[in-house]
Amino acid sequence: MAISEIKNLKHLAYRLSTTHCIINGKIYELDKVEQLGCNKFSLQSKLALPLKLYKYFPNICNIENINYSIESLKNNTVYLQTPNNFDDVYDSDIHMDYSEYERYRLIEYCERSNIEIDENLSTHKIGDLFVQALLKIYLETKDFSNIFTKDNLTEIEELSNKLFVLKITKQLEKTDDLTKAVQAVIQSNFEEYSSQLKNTFRVSCFTTNPYSQLMWAGYANCHKGFCVEYTILPNDKRYEKIYLNLFPMIYCKVRPNMAKQLAHFEDKDVTEDIIWNIYFHGALRKSLDWAYQNEWRLLMPMGRQTSDYNKEFFPITKVFLGNRMDYKTRKEIIEICNSKNIPYIGVTRKLGTFEMEECKVKCEDCYKFKR
Repeated sequence: MAISEIKNLKHLAYRLSTTHCIINGKIYELDKVEQLGCNKFSLQSKLALPLKLYKYFPNICNIENINYSIESLKNNTVYLQTPNNFDDVYDSDIHMDYSEYERYRLIEYCERSNIEIDENLSTHKIGDLFVQALLKIYLETKDFSNIFTKDNLTEIEELSNKLFVLKITKQLEKTDDLTKAVQAVIQSNFEEYSSQLKNTFRVSCFTTNPYSQLMWAGYANCHKGFCVEYTILPNDKRYEKIYLNLFPMIYCKVRPNMAKQLAHFEDKDVTEDIIWNIYFHGALRKSLDWAYQNEWRLLMPMGRQTSDYNKEFFPITKVFLGNRMDYKTRKEIIEICNSKNIPYIGVTRKLGTFEMEECKVKCEDCYKFKR
């Protein structure tokens, strides 16, 4: 193959990686997925949802000496975590450039103050106009809240205005520079909003393959843990809420800057468009590097009580025991499975290939298990 042909293939591969994505093992055009919106994406997802999902457990105790893996097996529950604790630093993190966010928030504040501006002006100039108006209204009324004169604001926008005034007042206790105070408030809002977007939902992760070496190594304590099989029951009313909140991950290369859209959404009532932006650009979007996981996610709104984070899931129909699980642990898991009438089997290495498979010998009949 000529060097020019190789270069063309590399260029094509790169272009495809920036315009396409992988969902549930299939390739789709990223733009067409985005155009689906929340409801259509959810519907198509349910049509492709496998009848079996799997979750890997490390089977180790935390610092409080609690083994949540065992708890999940005994109680048929899954724990919903905050994405901040996941191993992907990008997980659920929507790309929002601060400089653009600052610009659009200043424009928003100017609009609420009925300050006419040319949106082609620089961010610095827009900021100057807003600060000048703030200073003028304060000198006249001794009250920053009088800056916001636009009518027909929503309740959320009104509360946002009051919070802005409180923060400005607080910042001016630290500095007598009004420009710096406004900048500090916007930066504070950016950090709070970014955290809020990332933690709108708590998450539990599943996959479609109980034999992934990478998953066993990364999520099941280097093959010493176990993997649980759940059988999906689409028509069972007991699991309706769980079923409706299961979604496949969207694996792609690009992270578009969402500053303009998110700055506009910040003080608005939650709509389907807002939820879809959080889903499509955050909670369900990961790098192509993770596509091997073929992950499905249970997304549930952040609750106020810790107990809300432990959810009953679909029935456990099988447990896979890790290839490196020691005798004592294997015996403990088997006893739990027997008490729950759950089938179980060991996972072993395939002969001749670098793959894992279900062991053909029951653990109790295996010479490695007998003592």
